[in-house]
Amino acid sequence: MNDQQRLQLITAAIEEFRPAVQRDGGEIELVAVEGDIIRVRLTGACTTCSLAGQTLGTLRRRLVAVLGTPVRVLPAALG
Repeated sequence: MNDQQRLQLITAAIEEFRPAVQRDGGEIELVAVEGDIIRVRLTGACTTCSLAGQTLGTLRRRLVAVLGTPVRVLPAALG
């Protein structure tokens, strides 16, 4: 799989995941893909939610399943 295909899979997985985050008053956006590190920005209700870490973990598990390789999902700084 080339980098473009990988980015498309990551983007599609985040788009599928977005409605669940939005239902809870939050938003998620892809910020960067740096090797096996995927940075996303959580905004809205997610910024003060104590379950934001679990949200990132759930997204990570989905991305591992889609990509077939281990990845880390980390929050990007607000700004």
